[in-house]
Amino acid sequence: MAAVNFDTLKYVQQLTDAGVDRSVAEIHAMTMEQAMGFYVNNLVTKDYLDARFDVSDAKLERRLSEQDTKFEKRFNALENRFDSRVVPIELAVRSMQITQRFQSGLLLLLVAGLLVPPVLSLVSSLN
Repeated sequence: MAAVNFDTLKYVQQLTDAGVDRSVAEIHAMTMEQAMGFYVNNLVTKDYLDARFDVSDAKLERRLSEQDTKFEKRFNALENRFDSRVVPIELAVRSMQITQRFQSGLLLLLVAGLLVPPVLSLVSSLN
């Protein structure tokens, strides 16, 4: 960005040419230079904004990374708690399935034991 130049000598010359006393013109020129210098020195430049955005971006990235880390930690803790509760339930369900299969086999044997003698006697009576 080009600097703003204020030519005090030219300004004094313009004021004196317009009829202003030279000492008044010089004081006015110094005051204008100081005022313009204050504002020019306080202008926001593209480089300044780029630097500020870079700093803000870095802070945002760091905070997002921290939040991701916290989220992962909480998620893993919840997953572990879930797993610790589900595994015993799965084992209980498997145990119940095994018990059910065993009981079904016993029931089949019982039914077969009850039905076989009458079926045999029916078959022998038909012969």
